[in-house]
Amino acid sequence: MTARISILKDEEADIQAREIIDTCTHLLGRAANSTRMLAKHSPYVSRWFLGFVASLRQPDLGATTDPRLRALATIKTSMTNECKYCTSHTSHYGEALGLSEQELEEMKGEDWKTSDNFSERDKAAIAWSEAMTLNTAKQDAALWADMKRLFTEAEIVEISMCCGLFNLLNRLNDSLWVELEPDEFNKRQGRAVSGVSIEDIEAYAGRFPSVGEASRRAAAE
Repeated sequence: MTARISILKDEEADIQAREIIDTCTHLLGRAANSTRMLAKHSPYVSRWFLGFVASLRQPDLGATTDPRLRALATIKTSMTNECKYCTSHTSHYGEALGLSEQELEEMKGEDWKTSDNFSERDKAAIAWSEAMTLNTAKQDAALWADMKRLFTEAEIVEISMCCGLFNLLNRLNDSLWVELEPDEFNKRQGRAVSGVSIEDIEAYAGRFPSVGEASRRAAAE
């Protein structure tokens, strides 16, 4: 299918869009088509959204809980929604964090529930993400009891935010038919698993006023 919305090409990028693309490459390992779509059509929202995505998904950029648990939440959410685009992205990122092909295969169905590859905490995070996505978490007392027993409140909040974020992204990318990039491109996410710091994302946000002003001034000329 041809994408319903155009994406930003490098030669089209103004100073603000260039900042978003370059920072996305630094913080997330590559600038995906979904980022290029947002940078082209809603740049002022896109820059904040990029910071949120990076701070929630990546190690050491804001979220304080286990990156594996957060990755499991994004993967199971995308698989439950049958979003091919986000399942590919999240699975490749999971591999960069150390998830095996077997673990990813088991997560596609129900095999993860009985697999020795997943800890009790892993399984609870996966189950919670699936339930949130199906909107059954709010009434599942047994699952909530497991979450309260196994996780701190900070962990519950960040796992839940990862699930909520990818429910948004799944719907956005599926509905707008965002084109999936090649596997080799998305494996570049591994570049941002280490060596990126909270100072990098704060520096990015700190440039918003000057970059935004320069972009508006150029557009007015």
